[in-house]
Amino acid sequence: MLSITNLTAELDHTPILRGITLSVLPQELHLMLGLNGSGKSTFGKVLLGHPHYTKTGGTIELLGEEISALPTHERAKRGIFLSHQNPPEIEGVSAQDVFRAADKEREKRSIMVFKKVLQENLKKSHLPLSFLSRPLNVGASGGERKKMEMASLLTLGARLAFLDEIDSGLDIDAVKAVAEGINAFLENGKNAVILVSHSAGILQYVKPTRVHIFCGGRIMKSGGMELAERVFKDGYEGLMDCEECSTVRGHALNP
Repeated sequence: MLSITNLTAELDHTPILRGITLSVLPQELHLMLGLNGSGKSTFGKVLLGHPHYTKTGGTIELLGEEISALPTHERAKRGIFLSHQNPPEIEGVSAQDVFRAADKEREKRSIMVFKKVLQENLKKSHLPLSFLSRPLNVGASGGERKKMEMASLLTLGARLAFLDEIDSGLDIDAVKAVAEGINAFLENGKNAVILVSHSAGILQYVKPTRVHIFCGGRIMKSGGMELAERVFKDGYEGLMDCEECSTVRGHALNP
């Protein structure tokens, strides 16, 4: 589904990504770990074509198409979904209207079919239907905003979800709801997820296919679930050897 080869990128002429190579297959869940500033969020933004970042090398192929030259909205239309770490409020526009406008860019379904799908996904995300008529995220808690992100993901026909700390700051019930959304997104066997997290809590409910350690804009190490278990138990001791992280010793993550 996603094939990235030697991807490099910079911000204001400062190198941020220093050669990312990654392959993600349908139905896979890739967990990205690493200290703040190691390049995880930048990777997601470059993947979706954020205009503040300049891709300086490498390739990005989605479903067999090289998409590096495409603007952000075209990458989204081809199926990439990027969640917000802090989903914004949008005054004066209902959540339903926001999602409907996005849906019409990709799908050709009727308003009735769209409403039915959106309502079902709101229920799956453990949100009341009243949220559809409210201005998007206005007055919503952090957990409710993250749940709304998942309802959006399930509704808008994405194929690859980059979920950037979707579980950050959530209570146990909200973490469960987000995890249920991730598992529902993967159920059809055609979709894939890249999950950035600093907490082990969500791993009680989702099972990564691959785990990657980011450091200094590179993937320093990859492995299976045992790699995540090692990090959450012992920190990053022995896993980071780039110049930027050379002083890190046993940095602990959230249990």
